[in-house]
Amino acid sequence: MNAAKLLDQVRALPPRERQRFLAAVRRLEKEIPTPAAKRSKRVEWPDVHERAKRIFGDRVLPNLVLLEREEEPA
Repeated sequence: MNAAKLLDQVRALPPRERQRFLAAVRRLEKEIPTPAAKRSKRVEWPDVHERAKRIFGDRVLPNLVLLEREEEPA
């Protein structure tokens, strides 16, 4: 049976039966974990700013690219 036929049969149900059917489908969705839910894992990204502060302290390093551009003959 394809989805279109199933939808036609669900639409043909009386409203109370349709609600019971949809409630049962929702319960099934909650019970069965989806593959995406199994794989989804929160990624812990490193704090780059904190690491740079730990390595360099409060020093401000020059932007060497900008300095080089200023020195090039125009």
